[in-house]
Amino acid sequence: MSSIKRRIFLCLVGLLAGLAAWPAAEITLLFQADFPSYLVFSIFLGAVFGIFIGAFFGSGDGVIMSHRRSIVTGVARGVFIGALGGAAGFFIGQAALFLTGEYLIHSMKRFSTVGMPVSRAIGWAVLGLFAGMVDGVRSRSGNKIRVGIIGGISGGFLGGLALEYFRTAYPETVFARLLGLLIFGLFIGLFYGFVEVRLSYGVLTLLNGRFKGREFLINQKKLRIGALEKNDIKLEGYHDVSDCHALVSVKKDDVFISPVADGRLLVNDDPVNEHMLKYEDVIKIGSAKLLYQYK
Repeated sequence: MSSIKRRIFLCLVGLLAGLAAWPAAEITLLFQADFPSYLVFSIFLGAVFGIFIGAFFGSGDGVIMSHRRSIVTGVARGVFIGALGGAAGFFIGQAALFLTGEYLIHSMKRFSTVGMPVSRAIGWAVLGLFAGMVDGVRSRSGNKIRVGIIGGISGGFLGGLALEYFRTAYPETVFARLLGLLIFGLFIGLFYGFVEVRLSYGVLTLLNGRFKGREFLINQKKLRIGALEKNDIKLEGYHDVSDCHALVSVKKDDVFISPVADGRLLVNDDPVNEHMLKYEDVIKIGSAKLLYQYK
């Protein structure tokens, strides 16, 4: 999958997350009167949103890489982290709303048009932060967590702001909340994809075989390459590729590749033990050829 297709896919994941969260949120709203307080209800509603947003974004990388195990673990972690982030975000949003109304804005008009949307957008930003971190937590990658934090907060805040202003501008629209959630999910996917590319250490592109043209972002400190699904880059269908054949590692922003065990590794047709990758180096692993480039 190319980097452009990857970003489009992440936007689609966000749209589907918003679509999936909408009916669950509408059902929850029907039982608002049964909660002991609006704060408790708000925290529960945030957790409901978080479960769906986290689950979808947690599965994204596994779907892209065709890793069934990563999809399952990503969804499981996404549900937990998303629920936690949604509950925390909506609690923080309510706290920001209270502080804004109590101490910062005393005009009812300004509170409705500025204070309320911005305060709630802060809560959405926290949810976006947690959702963005899911894949980084799953893969135990500090760089992916950093990408998730920056992309999640940015997309969550701007998406939440758009959601709140849309609901304020069109309160009578039956599907206002649905459209708002679609915008929110879209913004998280959009900003995550943008930040991911900006903070990556480069990209490996397959030059031959059934997956010719597929790109793999180097977005974490270590990437395993091999034939098995547990690898970060799975070279399925290529000949002479070991179960775990090579390791890509990042050291002080320089990218190195080295063979694992007895795996034979060629860079620009020369056998190597450890090699610092340079622009447009061609790596040969079994019958697979990959091109290294910066993004």
